[in-house]
Order: sequence, then C-alpha cells, then structure tokens
Amino acid sequence: MKILIVDDEPINILLLESLFKNKFETDTAENGLEAYNKIVESPPDIVLLDVLMPYMDGFETLEKIKTNKNIANTIVIMVTAKVEKDDVKKAMLLGADDYIKKPIDATELYTKIDIHARLKESEKQVNEYQVYANIHESMISAQRIQQSLLPDKQNFLKIFKNSFILYKPRDMIGGDLYFISQKLNKKFICVSDATGHGVPAAMISILAYMSLDWVVNKENITNPLKVAKELRKELQIHLGQSADTYAAKNGLDAVFCEYDELKQTLNFVGAGRPLIIVRKGKNHIIINGQQVNSLLHINDQYLFYLRGDFVTLDIEETTNVLSNHEIKIDKDDTIYLFSDGITDQFGGKEEKKFSKKRLLNILLRNQTKSLKSQKLLIYKELDKWSLNQEQTDDIVIIGIQLY
Repeated sequence: MKILIVDDEPINILLLESLFKNKFETDTAENGLEAYNKIVESPPDIVLLDVLMPYMDGFETLEKIKTNKNIANTIVIMVTAKVEKDDVKKAMLLGADDYIKKPIDATELYTKIDIHARLKESEKQVNEYQVYANIHESMISAQRIQQSLLPDKQNFLKIFKNSFILYKPRDMIGGDLYFISQKLNKKFICVSDATGHGVPAAMISILAYMSLDWVVNKENITNPLKVAKELRKELQIHLGQSADTYAAKNGLDAVFCEYDELKQTLNFVGAGRPLIIVRKGKNHIIINGQQVNSLLHINDQYLFYLRGDFVTLDIEETTNVLSNHEIKIDKDDTIYLFSDGITDQFGGKEEKKFSKKRLLNILLRNQTKSLKSQKLLIYKELDKWSLNQEQTDDIVIIGIQLY
C-alpha cells in the first residue's frame, strides 16, 4: 500500500514516515499544490493531508482532489491540530474520508488506515462483482437469442415426427448448431460445429444460421452440396473481410442431409462430420448405386458409419472438394447426426475420451427402444462417464427415424 504524507512541517513528515517504516510505501509533499500534482501523476492508496499549509491549504487541496473524477476515489484522511466541529464538518462536506487529530496516536492511525484499506478492497470487490453480474446478465440474453434461433421442439417434430435432440452447450452459449427446413417433399437438416467454444464459436454459429436461413429458406436450396458450397462462400465473404489471422482460422465442421420422401433417398454431405445409419434386417446399403456393407451389427440391427470428407468450411480451405452421397432409404431407417463434443468428452476411471466406439455401441444396443428412451440412455451414459470432469466441448446429437 502506498501512502502520501502531506505536511509543511518536516518534523511531522519524519514522525509519520517512522510510523510507517517497513509497513507501507510512503511518499511526501510539503504543500497542497505539490501533493495534488503527485496524486494526478500517480494516485496513492491513501493521502494523509494536513490542513494549515502555504500555497494551497488542505481544504483547497481536498476539494481539487474530490472534484477531479480521475482521482476522486483516492482515500483522504485529514491530519491536523484543528478539531473544531466546523472544520470537521467542512472536511467531510468536501469529501474527506476520515479525520485524525494531532498529536497523532499511532494505534488510532493504524486502525483508520486499516479500516479504509479494507473498505476500498470491499468496494473493489463489489465493483468487480457488478461487472461480472453485468456480463452474466448479457450472457443470459445472448443465450436466449441463440436458443431462439434453434428450431423449437414442436417445429422439429412437425418435420421429423419420430426424433430426438440432445443439445448441451459447454458454456452458456456455444458453437454447435442444428437447422431444419422443409420444402414440399424434401426435408433438410444440418448439424454444425464451429471452431472452439464459448462466445467466438457462438458468433460463428449465428453467422452460419443466418447464412443457412438465407440459402435454404430464401433461395429455396436444399441440395446438401449446393448448401455447403453457399455456406462456405458466406463464411469467406464475412470472415474474409478482415486481415485478422484469428478470423481467418475460424470455420466449422458440418453434416448436411436432404431427405426426399417421394424418392425415399437421402443426400448426405459431410464436411468433417460423419453420418450414422441404423437399419433393421439388412446388412448392406446402397450409396451412389454401390452396395456398402455395415460396420457393426447386433442381431438383426446393422449400423453404417459414413465418414464424409475431411474438409472444414473456412475461408482458407477454398480448394478442398466436398462430395455428395445419395443413399437409398428403407422404411424405418434411423439416422444420427452429431458433433464431436460427445465423443471427445473426458471421463471414466482412466480419464479417456468417451469415443466413437462407445457411442456406436450404445446406439446399436438400444435400437429396440424408442428414440425418446435412446436420448435418455445417451444422456445417462454420458453423465455417468463424465463423473466429476468438466464438459469438454459443446454437445449435440440428433436421432431421426425416416419413413
């Protein structure tokens, strides 16, 4: 703590310096003008201010300190032999924080300095808390705005009648996004995962949502390859305006699907994200006219894991090519779209990742259960796995049974 001693009597300054030796850092001034200039240049924590001084007395100095908004919070304790009530009243009206009389009692002085130091620290903590409270309130508003952009449950079930959504941001706002739309017999869905998490990722996800809304709902494009290309173009336009290298590194992984109810086909594009299909009673699936065998199976339930392309949608990767996969759908096929937050979650006794293998086995083991029950089982398994570990990343997983 730094204390400025202001007194025109050298003996008084020496006395106070001896009291504070090895306890506080001290500086001195012989008159009010010198003191004021020092306070403006480098505000101390506490000022011990004499009243009777040449050039500018203590009252004038106090008034100048308290009317300068840059230094008005400086603690000023008046130190003088004058203890008349009018002087005390004048000092307090001018903003003095306390008053101590001469001859100085060391215990009284230490006590008052300690009290005001603690009051200042408390005030600082209150201000910090208020700043935090303001930020927290803003984050709640941001959370509501972001969640209002996501499809509500009724709208989702209107388009995909038998489905579930497990959405769990790591922070109050996150970078995972899901988007749906229906154009006549074609149903479109996208799940994306923005780089990172928290506020930066949330801003990318909102940009992605607005772009998807424009492309799909305004331009009436549902073809996944065209949507992915348009989304990449929008990210390049908006993020590429800045020379900031941080902005240049931002982007997202995403899975895009278009389900054609009349043709019973599913067009799938994966930009760094896979698609899972589970089929009952048949160990193969037709993709782009070619037969593809299942990756795993339990009894008559067969799971297909479609990797997509190892491509991220950002402004730097402009030459990487995405590919469309046309899949022939059988009745009651179930598809799963998810971000990497669930597979990357740390936990277990050995503090390993939840893993893709564990997720696939959970999905396959529980195919006889309803999608609503599957959602609860996934949540419980994830919660059990995490134990006391903090959530690693934003999580979204969506299950849809196609008809």
